Amino acid sequence: MEMKENRPDAWYPWRIIGVIPASLFFVLFCPPVHAIGPYTAGSNTVVDQGTGLEWQKSDDATSRNWQNGLAYCEDLSLNSKTDWRLPNIRELKSIVNVSRYHPAIDPVFSCQSSSYWSATTVTNHPATSAWIVNFANGDDNWYVKTDSYRVRCVRAGISSHQP
Repeated sequence: MEMKENRPDAWYPWRIIGVIPASLFFVLFCPPVHAIGPYTAGSNTVVDQGTGLEWQKSDDATSRNWQNGLAYCEDLSLNSKTDWRLPNIRELKSIVNVSRYHPAIDPVFSCQSSSYWSATTVTNHPATSAWIVNFANGDDNWYVKTDSYRVRCVRAGISSHQP
């Protein structure tokens, strides 16, 4: 029997792997997720060679609510490319590096120890919440979409492979 919670399975650090009659359960601890990389940095973007995703190298230091974050990425024109979007939670977690702290990301990115929106809406709660990643320590959580956080845009980049 597997216990599921309202978070993407690939990023959840434990799973119940069995239940015995006395209602005891076993917990399997999985190692923390690390950034995929390696990265190739340009002047305005970073390409993750492992996923093929191209990332905005630096955010614009502006906090936005979730809806405005979506619009910002959709309207972004960077390096003559206009197909930017807000990353889903798995994509955003793929650039977390938990071996680093404040911020928990490779230094090839310009990043604040702050929370960043993902495009992933919380499913077991009102549609008024979405997932964020806090790059101070790499943790994820969900917040109300009217709250203001930073955004880092992404595009398909060098291939269509997604994490």
